[in-house]
Amino acid sequence: MQTVVVWNPKGGVGKSTATVHIALAAELMGDGPALICDVDSQGSTADWHNFRQARELKGPGYAPLQIATLKSQIDQLDAAGAAYLFIDMKAGVGPNDDAILAQADRVLIPLNPKPADMLALNKQMPAIRKAGKPFTFLLSRCRHNLRTNSSTSAALGVLGHVVPALMYEREIYSDTFGHGLTAFELEPDGTAANDIRVVWLAFKQHLAGNN
Repeated sequence: MQTVVVWNPKGGVGKSTATVHIALAAELMGDGPALICDVDSQGSTADWHNFRQARELKGPGYAPLQIATLKSQIDQLDAAGAAYLFIDMKAGVGPNDDAILAQADRVLIPLNPKPADMLALNKQMPAIRKAGKPFTFLLSRCRHNLRTNSSTSAALGVLGHVVPALMYEREIYSDTFGHGLTAFELEPDGTAANDIRVVWLAFKQHLAGNN
């Protein structure tokens, strides 16, 4: 099982949206079983899963992990046959960050292609390096036809892997999240769903390389 920690201490970068959409893409594209876990006190991803269960919609599964027994629980999920575990981290810096990052096979770092996000990331790079885990950047909440999309991607490429596909700012993400839905239910052949498929395929290659 590959454990992916979706991490960025800066809020508003699209961590929860990326977590649920990428995990569901893995399921729908035959790469599951995929599980999600929410360690954010706001519980947005957990709420999404509960809404989804109420609608009796399939996948991804939810793993309510506890920090004190994190490693053993992850080992049990692996033994049970899970293929991927996506852990949605909270915004800000917390006392459990190191313990969670220690269990990652790869850290996925969503961020917006904006100067403020790049400045915030620069402050967090020592913590990323200290964790000693492979990491991948994902540009999220992008707007079309902005030069900062390509310039930010190039700048991030100096620091590490960058998913060569963008998650654009789309109303369908906000319209569906609070109902336990995704772009895959509302517009399965739409632009947003296709974006996520491309993002997952590209990110899966990073996971396979794991470097």
